[in-house]
Amino acid sequence: MRSDILHRLRETRVLENYSYMTALNILSALIGLIIYPYVIRATGKDAFGTYVYAFTIASFFQVLIDYGFDSPGAKAIVQANEDVMERSRIVTSVLLLKTGLIVISGILFSLCLHFIPFMHANRLLCLITFTQLAIGSLFPVWYFQGMKKMKWVTYINLSLRLCTIPLILLFIHSAQDINSYAFIVMISIVLGTGIAYIFLAKDGIRFASISSHRLKTLLSDATPFFATAVTGNLKSLSVKTLIKIHFGVGDVAVYDLAEKIITIPRFFTQNINGALFPEVVNNATPERVKRIFKYEHLIGIAFTIIIALLSYPMVLILGGEQMMDAVWVTIMLSTTIYTWLVVGAYINFVFIPAGKYYIITLNQLIAFLSCVLLAYCGLFLWQDISVVTAGVMISGFIEMIFCRYISKHYKLL
Repeated sequence: MRSDILHRLRETRVLENYSYMTALNILSALIGLIIYPYVIRATGKDAFGTYVYAFTIASFFQVLIDYGFDSPGAKAIVQANEDVMERSRIVTSVLLLKTGLIVISGILFSLCLHFIPFMHANRLLCLITFTQLAIGSLFPVWYFQGMKKMKWVTYINLSLRLCTIPLILLFIHSAQDINSYAFIVMISIVLGTGIAYIFLAKDGIRFASISSHRLKTLLSDATPFFATAVTGNLKSLSVKTLIKIHFGVGDVAVYDLAEKIITIPRFFTQNINGALFPEVVNNATPERVKRIFKYEHLIGIAFTIIIALLSYPMVLILGGEQMMDAVWVTIMLSTTIYTWLVVGAYINFVFIPAGKYYIITLNQLIAFLSCVLLAYCGLFLWQDISVVTAGVMISGFIEMIFCRYISKHYKLL
């Protein structure tokens, strides 16, 4: 009787965690999509494309700061259970390491700002986006995920996102205001990160003394995830760089719009894995994982079809006539909803529980190389943004096939 009650309680908390994670990402994306038509029309395709590219470059530094700490951090929080002192040590360890990496990233960023022409020409915009992502990387979303308290993250982020809307409408009117737009977004992230740590303090989290051995262990555990994130970010940066070089920053904005359209269904699907992770990671039986895969295949295919069918009206509403090139890009990228969901399931429920972190890195490296190679070779045959998008689409299926092969080869399921 007691075990049944505990089982139902765990299922309720998983459902609640998923609901809040999904609500956060979907409502945040909706707010972004609501304000997007105004921003793209007010600033223009080229100015907004410049912002997108600057943000993409800054994201690479965020990868260095995050260093893959979030996944092992969330797992450690789950295992710490009700031990507040242990949770304090975990949070302190992650915060210390990320702070050190912010200093290193700041030095590297300053050098890039001086020597890379695009960054030097748009140095204020790049500085704002770097600050936004550096501070945002300190947001302990992994802690709330491990504690199954995603509702606090939802409340914080949504409240601040809503506050940015009147500021954007008030101050953003032309291409010259793109720096102001980036600054408004940055302020909301900085405030959100500060508020998150107030909630951690109320949860009993305090700064704790940390041994060098603990820091080395965390760094070692996070390294495979860092390598994975680097290759994934290189893939995104390479795609947008190829588009910028061959077609200009305007088409970077076109690609970005397509990515925004598939954001909502992707959050729906990816949050399934994120919400299930704390519950499954310590009990990833083959039968349980196979059942998860069965449903995720169906969910991924369904969302892919829906977005492909709705791509034309969504592009027209959000971007207008100037952005209609995004229709085919959206249709092609819709397949990544399915492939990313399935690959994410392999990572969370097969490779991480089995301790096969290096496979995750290898998978991302294969995805990066296949994407860039396909896109680069395709551009010799046909100068169109859809060629680059095709590289992204096909690399997703290559990832999925690789994960399936490795699971069978090592008999992980």
